[in-house]
Amino acid sequence: MENSPPESSASSDLASLDPEQVGLSESAQRWNSLVFIVNNSVNYLVAPVFYVGVLHAAILSSLGFSDTVANLPESVYMWMTPVPMLIAWIWPSVHLLKRMLVINYLCKGAAGLVAAGLFFLAPQWLAFGVVAHAGVIGITNGVTNMCLWELIGRGMTTARRGWTLGVTFGIGPACAVLGSCASQLILNGNFLGLIRVTPIPEPWCYVALFGITGPAMLLSACCVLLAKPPIDNAAPSSTSHVKAVQGLRAYFSNRLIVIAVCGFLLTSAGGNMIMNNLALFVRDATGESPEQYTGMQLALRFGCKSLSGFTLGWMLMRYQAKVPALTTTLFCIGGLAWALLIPGKWYLFSFGLLGAGELYYIYYLNYIVACSAPERIRENTAYTNCIMIVVSFMPLIYGWLSDNYGLRTSFYLGIGLLLIALFLVGIFLPRRPAQNSLGT
Repeated sequence: MENSPPESSASSDLASLDPEQVGLSESAQRWNSLVFIVNNSVNYLVAPVFYVGVLHAAILSSLGFSDTVANLPESVYMWMTPVPMLIAWIWPSVHLLKRMLVINYLCKGAAGLVAAGLFFLAPQWLAFGVVAHAGVIGITNGVTNMCLWELIGRGMTTARRGWTLGVTFGIGPACAVLGSCASQLILNGNFLGLIRVTPIPEPWCYVALFGITGPAMLLSACCVLLAKPPIDNAAPSSTSHVKAVQGLRAYFSNRLIVIAVCGFLLTSAGGNMIMNNLALFVRDATGESPEQYTGMQLALRFGCKSLSGFTLGWMLMRYQAKVPALTTTLFCIGGLAWALLIPGKWYLFSFGLLGAGELYYIYYLNYIVACSAPERIRENTAYTNCIMIVVSFMPLIYGWLSDNYGLRTSFYLGIGLLLIALFLVGIFLPRRPAQNSLGT
């Protein structure tokens, strides 16, 4: 394991960073922070539509399609994840960053408006529209992630990035709670028995949910105009295929990135993809139907994510990038251990712990970004999003285990994967990422 500086030294290093050394003034960095915070928060606000899965499946099921077809949107979403990687290869220049984000948000909003229109203008095309919407979101979410991460990864000090991530993923999940509450009221008029209104009848409830994403994405596109991307002085590469080969070689030959990616994938497989089984375990833990606690699960999941978002951002500023990444893995271990040990309704707190652990994506990706040379940030973010396909089969394994050996067995497998991630990251990654490893 490489030696790392003590925490006090790391903090003083962060405080002494000169904004000009990273290419942008403090004022420009503040604008980029604002764009990152606002756009992620807006995305969280419309999470019921942009988190492809539950809503899309429910719509197709209500149209009389089989469960296989109802799960098709989520599969299509996953199949589209390589497309942002191709976009990163074809248009690598930082000069295109703002233009790509604006076009991306406009396409994202247009997809929502088209889907909303199909509900009452062309219902015979509705199934195709719902699946196509999932595909568009699969592409545009990936482009959004790689461009916004490049915005804060290049020309922003570590301290400023830590503050930005803390605020973003403290406020963002709280917006998701509000968005989920609003969608629940629109669909059935009841949120956890605390708020009751008259629900909007079909198909207008779906028109409202999908249609609101249009103006929301227009707001995000306008916000992008405030961004201050760093100046790219690198010479353009001669051919895109040469750059692609160089980028992949650099990604997989960087020892720190490979270890961080292993931790990222293991935490995803063990702590994120177990969520479906955790929801089914409600019946065993409480003796009641899982559907009765869906709203509470959502509130705990995003509420705890919001609280942990502020804490993890502070950890990044105080202790360097490794500590918040490890902490997300520990949250996931705690969530599964809680589910195994705590009976009754208190078991539901496991959703809160795993919700906090869902920020693994942010803080492992932050470590990977910090290990990347500036001109590789967009590509490396795209590669990391794409490599999620490697663990996309885990829900099937968890389902097979629960069918044959019980839900608890799947939790034990999840904890085992998370412990391996904890060991790899804890032992082999330094606290401070380095760009001078092989292959950057």
